[in-house]
This record gives sequence, C-alpha cells and structure tokens, in this order.
Amino acid sequence: MKKRSARKAVSKKQRVHAAAKGTAHKAATAAGHKPANRILPVRRAPLASHRRDKGRVLGVVDLGSNSVRLQIAHATPDGQVTVLAEDRAPVRLGEQVFRTGKLSADSIGRTAIALARFARLAERAGAEQVRAVATSAVREAGNRAQLVRTVKAHSGLTIEVISGAEEALLVTLGVLQGEPPMERNLLLDIGGGSTEIISAQGEEPESAFSLQLGSVRLWEMFVEHDPLSRREAKLIDEALTDSLGSLDPLLIGKFRRIIGAAGTTAAVAGLIRRLEGDPRTQASRAGRVTHEQVRALLGLLRDSTLKQRRKWGVEPHREDIIYCGTAILEGVMRHLRVEELEITTRGLRDGLMADLVRRVLKPPEAGLHHENTVLEGLRAFGRRCGYREDHAEQVARLSLSLFEQTREIHRMGDEERALLHAAALLHDVGSFVSYNRHHKHTYYLLYHADLPGFTDRERELIATVARYHRRSAPKDRHPEFAELTPEERIVVRRLAALLRVADGLDRGHRRHVRSLKVSRKGKGLFIDVLADAGAELEVWSAQQKADLLSEIVGGPVQFKLHA
Repeated sequence: MKKRSARKAVSKKQRVHAAAKGTAHKAATAAGHKPANRILPVRRAPLASHRRDKGRVLGVVDLGSNSVRLQIAHATPDGQVTVLAEDRAPVRLGEQVFRTGKLSADSIGRTAIALARFARLAERAGAEQVRAVATSAVREAGNRAQLVRTVKAHSGLTIEVISGAEEALLVTLGVLQGEPPMERNLLLDIGGGSTEIISAQGEEPESAFSLQLGSVRLWEMFVEHDPLSRREAKLIDEALTDSLGSLDPLLIGKFRRIIGAAGTTAAVAGLIRRLEGDPRTQASRAGRVTHEQVRALLGLLRDSTLKQRRKWGVEPHREDIIYCGTAILEGVMRHLRVEELEITTRGLRDGLMADLVRRVLKPPEAGLHHENTVLEGLRAFGRRCGYREDHAEQVARLSLSLFEQTREIHRMGDEERALLHAAALLHDVGSFVSYNRHHKHTYYLLYHADLPGFTDRERELIATVARYHRRSAPKDRHPEFAELTPEERIVVRRLAALLRVADGLDRGHRRHVRSLKVSRKGKGLFIDVLADAGAELEVWSAQQKADLLSEIVGGPVQFKLHA
C-alpha cells in the first residue's frame, strides 16, 4: 500500500477555500460516513425526569488524531450523569501533520463538516454548553489557527488545544472517576498522535507521561508498504524502544495489570477475541487480554494484507494503522512487564464530560483549577525553576484576596481567578534565567511550559499576566499583548493590576502583611493593610505599583497600614 504523497503547496487563501467551501458529500464520504444527521442513543432517562430535574444538558467533543467524538449528557446538581447520545466521525486529522507539520486541507474540511453536524445534534438535544478540545495532531500543527477558524465558521464551536499533561488528567478522570481514594492503577491511552501512560491513586494521577507515539504518527512516519517490510517493522520497534526509555524506571514491574482507555486498546482486544472465536460482540468490548495474546496478534498483523485485515473485521478507519497501535500496546506491556490488559469503554471524552459537569454544576471554591493535582503541578514547576515558594504563596494569597473583594468592579469569574492564581504562584520563575528583566524571562518560560490543568490559550494568558507583575503596564505595542484578542487584553489588564499590587505588598519577601480589607471610596479604592510592624516598605511599594489598578477602577487607590 503506497503512502499518499503530500499535497502540493497552495496559497493560504486556496487552502482555506478548499477546507471551508469543499463539497460536503465528498468530504463526508472520505471520512467514512454519510453526512446525514443522527443521534446514537447510549442510555436514555425518561423525558419526564429531565423536565423534573434542575440539571442541564451538556456536550463535549474530543478531536483526536484519528477520529472526532461527541458525547451529549444530562447532568443533575447531585452529580448524576446520563449519557443521551454519542457519535464519532473518522476524519483522520493526523493525516500528513506528523510529516509536514501542517493539517491537510482535506482533513480540515472533513473535521469542519463533522463538527457542524455535532453542533446541530447538540442543539437538537438541548445542550446549553459544548466544550471541544483538540489533542496531539492539532497541538503540533503550524496551521492550527486555520482549523479553529474554519470550525468556528461552520459550527460555532470554539476549539481548545490542550497540553499532553491536561490530556492525561482528563483521561484519568474519565476512566477512574469514583475510584476509592487509596486505590492505585496504571492507565494507558493510545491515541493517533500520542500515548499517555498514567500512574494514578484514586481518580488523580501521581505521575503522567505523554509520549510522541501514536498509531497514525507511526504509520505516517514509517509505513509505505502492505504488508509491512522488515525494515519498516524494525524502524517502528526502534522508535518505541527510544520513546519508552523515557518512562520512570520505578514503574517497571510495579503493576501486573494496566487499564486501556477506549479506542486503540479496545480495537486490539476485540480483534483478538474475533480471531480466537470469542462469542462476545464488538459492541461489548470490555474485558481482559494477556500480553502473550497481544504479542501473538502483533506477529500475525506484521505479515497481514489490507484484504486480510478487512476480512478479520478491523474497522475501516483502523485497518491501515492497527499494526502500529498494536505495536505500541505490546511495547508498553513488554517494557513495563505488565501481564494483563483490562479494557474499559471510558476515556478522554468521559473525562471531558466529568470535568464540564464539575465546572458548570458543582464548581469547588475556586473551580477545577483549585484541585490539589493542578496546584502541585504549578508548584513543582516553580521548584524546578528555583522560585521562592514562601513569597509565591504570599503573593498568590494576597492576589486572590484582592480578586474576591473587587469582584463587583472587575466582574470576572472563577476561570479568571484560576489564571490569576497560577500567574501569582509563578510570577518570579524568570529569575531562574536572570533577575534582570526576569518578568520577560517569566513570560518565555510559562509560554513554553506544560502546565497541567490549563489549555494552551490559558497558559498564554497566565504567562502574559505574570509578565506584567512589574515594570511597564500592558501596552498595545508589546508583541505578546498585541497578539491577544480585545477581550483577552481586558482580562490581562485587570488581573495584572491585582498581581502588581499583591507583589508590592510583599516587596521584602518577609510576609509581613496578614490581611487586606478593600472598600469603595467614591470612584476610588481604599485598602486597609493589617500587617506586622515594619511593613512600611510593602505599603509604599504597593502604592507605587497601583497605577494600573487605579486606571481600571477609574479613581485613586489609597492604602492605610494597621501594624
């Protein structure tokens, strides 16, 4: 089977036109489904119960490298979730991207059509909110903005690009939600572009590894023949050995069983059962298979042809990449000395829904971002950069106090509060590079960091807020500020105004300030500072850095020290 050659270079305008204006029938056919509207019921509660409950209908979309998946569910305030519908379209977003660094125009077109259909289904089901996230293929694509624009124009959906760490968190939540707090598990999620391996306690990950191994990625990079040549199989094995070597050695031999999230692992287990004559159908793929069974299947697939794989019942969108997915599974089990694979029907999509339910219906005090896992991830990054932890915690505490007491002025919510919390904790990490211009070094480090619990866009906002904790206030001529949308600029200015004052209130890194009381005084603000003796420097510094807050408030900001 010859690999499709990369499309000839065309102008950006032509590529957008091809993605946005191509015929729906052609793109949908290429994706392996008809463009007709349909809802696939999973488990449905009586309609009367939906009318009685005060819950909400929510939707999530997972844009993977091979398929895009939809889930629509009804959630009640007590945490009960009933899945109303699920759907999938094999759009192959990872086509070409791992070789060329760009999403193909065809894959963008197929994805836009699929998500437009998903949006219509969600609207018909009464979904009040739909969250769509993209993973490995879109993370690495240089033209991902083109996909975001095209999908927005066709469906109205906004795509969030999440980091590998965020993906691991959501997979863990999806598979292990409700797990006893002391229960330890090892999870595996093999996607088209990346593989997540997660050691978890309860429903929170202890350690997570996002590897650049995926069934579509390996096929794109190494496979040109059908059946595979010996050289291609060897190259895949070498890539696996190299990547798996980065895993924590302490995981080797620690777990006898690994849980495989829905997708590739379920497809492999289903194929093993069919070849062994197992009467269970593909619609019920939960169960267990051994490493020996996986290794035997890998040997069989290595010499198989496309025609044989079709005869065995491999799904059309996996028939070319099933060997690569099986090779990753076998490599992980061999490297970690895992004897058994347990399959679950749950995965990233279920984690997305659980996350959305928690954000919308049962938000904790500071939203999802206040969970210990996320905060510890931020602190771990700060420690790697040698930050002063006591100062960081003090500035974060004062920033959040100012945020809460000025809500009626800034009118921001818990999501923005979480961004401020992260920026305050990490505002000084740039000193790891040099104290001179450390606010700019902070921006660079955070912009390129992998911060669990935050999307790429949120990370950019955190970096920008932290950048303005000192020196110049945000200005349109600053490149990092100019790249933001008008709405994001407003958020950055308001959060930076609070962070600047909080940082001033710990000027000497002595944690003298114990509490703040903010009151409105005409058009300005009056801030009472309760502090230990000798906090005059902190109050003076806060006053000097209150210029931006004064601008936001529309009046003077005054401080009074109570020692």
